[in-house]
Amino acid sequence: MTPLSTCRIAADSPVRRVPPRPPELRNSAYAGQFDWDTLFYDVYRVGRRVVFQGPPLLNLREPAEQSGYFAKRLHGLFPRARLIERNRSSEYWVREDADRIVLDGPLGHYEIAVQPNLSARFAGRRVLHTLSRNNDIAWILDWVRFYVAVHGADAVLLYDNGSTDYASDDLRASLCEAFPALVTEVVDWPFAYGPQGGMAGAVDGAETPWDSDYCQTGSLQHARFRFLGEARSVLNVDIDELVLSPQNTSIFAATEQSRRGFIKFEGRWVSATTPHAVPRGQGLHGDFWLRDAAETDECPPKWCAVPRKANRVKHCWSVHNLFGARANRRISSEFAYAHMRGISQGWKENRWDAVDHDPARFTPDEPLRAAFVKAGMLRE
Repeated sequence: MTPLSTCRIAADSPVRRVPPRPPELRNSAYAGQFDWDTLFYDVYRVGRRVVFQGPPLLNLREPAEQSGYFAKRLHGLFPRARLIERNRSSEYWVREDADRIVLDGPLGHYEIAVQPNLSARFAGRRVLHTLSRNNDIAWILDWVRFYVAVHGADAVLLYDNGSTDYASDDLRASLCEAFPALVTEVVDWPFAYGPQGGMAGAVDGAETPWDSDYCQTGSLQHARFRFLGEARSVLNVDIDELVLSPQNTSIFAATEQSRRGFIKFEGRWVSATTPHAVPRGQGLHGDFWLRDAAETDECPPKWCAVPRKANRVKHCWSVHNLFGARANRRISSEFAYAHMRGISQGWKENRWDAVDHDPARFTPDEPLRAAFVKAGMLRE
């Protein structure tokens, strides 16, 4: 298990993060989902700097910078600290040699062990990355199996967001047993996912802004700087998302060869309907390879990137974007991901759409079936 030096505001403190969303736009679930008290997810080393990484500080910035530690380093002729505020995340980068740091100020007293940088573990690797909660371990193993066979992944970095169906140690053991040749890491990431925006966070039928879901963006920034700075390339997709190319090109190889080291691609839904009638919740990826002619919903883009080609300050890894990068504007015409309706715990919405198999309505996705055959995953 990889330890985190997490700093939370004390339960008896009168100070809390003030939500960015106006009260009239918060639905009944908002308060229970918001991260009110995480100051820093982790404090770790990157080269000669120490990174204090957390959600957006918002109203917490002023009291944080009143601590003696930051007050001395943020001001003066040659400041040793810099605050980088990103889309739904923030970091202090401090030139610092100490391995233990004491913060003492209005937000409390913290004695912090600076965690080591682990980028050497993934150096030169093609890394499959995601955030997951309660996805079946069998699904996760199939997901890895697909990307190893089809795209040449040789490392997995998975952030477990507080799964309750199994212990993260069980997931670690399963990955190591199934893929002994891969570098695998499971990071416990026990933070509030955050309120949704769009229609998922709707108030009186009106969409709300995406402004309060910090957890997944935070995990991406953490992965980027603590683990993946020396990785050959990194693919950010969910357990139910399988990238395909009609030319059978590796998404990792294509990204590494691209000028800007970044490829963004859209998704297309694959139905939970099968010719062999899989019961809900009992299927594996290889059961699902039919496209529904009646499907109209769109899937937001995902991406693959070469970490060393991203600007440390200007660029922000996010769930669907590399914010600040010129290449973020372009959607690949070669790659797309198959979004599996049958591989879901339904935490956000009910996606199960299985009906009786009608060959006139449901057609096989032949590239997906071929990929399943290559990976030894096809079930029919």
